Amino acid sequence: MGLLVGLLLAASVSGDAALRHASALAALGPHPFGSPRNQAAAAYVATQLREAGIDAVELAPFERHGVQGTNVIATLRAPGDEFVVVGAHHDTAPEAPGAYDDGGGVGILIELARVLAKDARRPRTLVFVSFDGEEWSTGKGTTAGSRAYIERLGPRARSLVAAFAIEMSGWKRGSPVLHAFAYADAREQGRAVIAPAWLVQAALTGSREAGAPIGIGDPWLAWLYQPAVRAFRVRLYGDDLSFLQAGHAALFASDSSFSAFYPDYHKASDTADKLDAAALERMGEGVLGVVRALERVPRGPAEEPHWFAAFGRVVSWPWLLGAGALSLLPGLWRGFGAGGAVLVARAAQALLAGVLLWRHPVPALWILLVPQLLLPLRRTWWTVLLSLAPFLALVGLGVAAWWRGPVNGLWLAPWEIGIALAATALAFVGFGGGGRGGGRAPRKPKAPRRGRGR
Repeated sequence: MGLLVGLLLAASVSGDAALRHASALAALGPHPFGSPRNQAAAAYVATQLREAGIDAVELAPFERHGVQGTNVIATLRAPGDEFVVVGAHHDTAPEAPGAYDDGGGVGILIELARVLAKDARRPRTLVFVSFDGEEWSTGKGTTAGSRAYIERLGPRARSLVAAFAIEMSGWKRGSPVLHAFAYADAREQGRAVIAPAWLVQAALTGSREAGAPIGIGDPWLAWLYQPAVRAFRVRLYGDDLSFLQAGHAALFASDSSFSAFYPDYHKASDTADKLDAAALERMGEGVLGVVRALERVPRGPAEEPHWFAAFGRVVSWPWLLGAGALSLLPGLWRGFGAGGAVLVARAAQALLAGVLLWRHPVPALWILLVPQLLLPLRRTWWTVLLSLAPFLALVGLGVAAWWRGPVNGLWLAPWEIGIALAATALAFVGFGGGGRGGGRAPRKPKAPRRGRGR
């Protein structure tokens, strides 16, 4: 029995061990990119990865705009050229000891390396990277270490299947979630990049099979989160940013979200006593499931941006377009029945909705699906309220996020916002309380009373 317990413990992530690593890094004090303390952090991570059972551990120095940094790279080799990158970052914000951001993530990374190093057979090479310079965000660039790592790959980058980053982790009140933010595409102005559908599906499936499911974006607002990050520019980021902007599939996880965000983020109070071993273990087990899934999942495209996740499944672009097209049919049918101005309004609404659906299918469906399905049936106070609810919720979340600081702009161009508003307004035109054409059926005139004879 003791041997069995030992084997099970060896095959699982230890939250206590992850907490020890996070505490050791935080004990250095603030160690921002380029500081001597940060070099000590890199050396600590390298030592711990070797002790975890990985022989191929390398300190990879680099320079960005005169600032020296060091990535730590540990490799578990497998047959074939394909490889998966699992990363965290060991640098901190200038004033923060960084126990949560990202000592917890590095602690989980080291524990993952320990668990996976014991498995001699693996379908793909696994590369564990502790990035430097993730917190370095100036007018000269962001995520310095992960960008240096990608540049260092050279032609080998073609064999990269996906990158998965472990961000802020270990908060007792947090919930593990996948963050798929839309980032500006460095290759084409005005365009955004986001984690591809197949990678999100692999992460959802892998964590669920591991018994530690990781949700999408927020434990309470998962459905609203998905159109929101495509409509609003989020200022937060992880090392997935570098990979996505370089044309590689990437995603990151954290246990902070909009509804429950770590209160000591980037503060001097981000100390190890704020972390919880059980929370680290919960995140670690979920990420372990994700990594095991990425070892075996068929490689997908780097760009597959239009998707929606619900009930553990990811719906891709053709299904989103199909759902949007079908939702237009009830209104068009009522318009053909009514004719005249109602038909013109319905055709105009369908055209505008189609343009928005083609360019931004997830926000378009979120705003327009309910009114397009409900209003042609019968317009009452409750159908109007339900039809407006998704739009108002999206706007409300965006305003709240802007007020709190995570949002600093919109992805939709002004003319696209105009189309969205016009399509929403036209969805209400031409529908009354009932009848084929949407108006109320005319009442039959009452028969005149017969006068009484004398």
